[in-house]
Amino acid sequence: MADLLHIKVEILLKTDRSKLLQKGSDPNRPILFHHVKIHPNPIVTPGTLELSMAGNITHDLPRRISIEMKVTKYFFNRIPFSLPCFENQIGSCTYDNICQNLERFEKRQRCPKRLRHLDIQCYCPFHAGVFSVKNLAVNIPRIGGYAGSFVKGDYAVNFRILDEDSGELGCLNLRFAMKKRNKGWLFRI
Repeated sequence: MADLLHIKVEILLKTDRSKLLQKGSDPNRPILFHHVKIHPNPIVTPGTLELSMAGNITHDLPRRISIEMKVTKYFFNRIPFSLPCFENQIGSCTYDNICQNLERFEKRQRCPKRLRHLDIQCYCPFHAGVFSVKNLAVNIPRIGGYAGSFVKGDYAVNFRILDEDSGELGCLNLRFAMKKRNKGWLFRI
């Protein structure tokens, strides 16, 4: 199953324009990303980023899906440091059986207005077909305290989509930069 639904996508966001590279030459790959864009880059915190992507799924995905996220911060642009999972929400976390979390939408057969507006399916199973997300606004909160002093820099985030046997259904790699919003009276002019 893992081989059947194996994808590798590498997105390099080192300039204001994002680049999409798909690894491998398997023509039977069920999930293909044709376009992925994140704006702005660097991502400013606090702030809002816009995510756009398009692609297709050639096979229905299983009903039980987990997402494994690994976040790496690069110090001095070279030294990788894997961020731990904080409160099972941010950092290198595993989100087990996301379909169970989405059941509340399936029971109501109604997605939140924000997702309906973008025509995004919000319950499992995810069926074969074309997907497209345009300008999905994602709020980036203020990161304060000790962690706030380390926000600025380059990051890599690896998302692995897994089936119930931990077989890889998909993989998405993002590289981007982050910085804190400038403060002070001079920046309010």
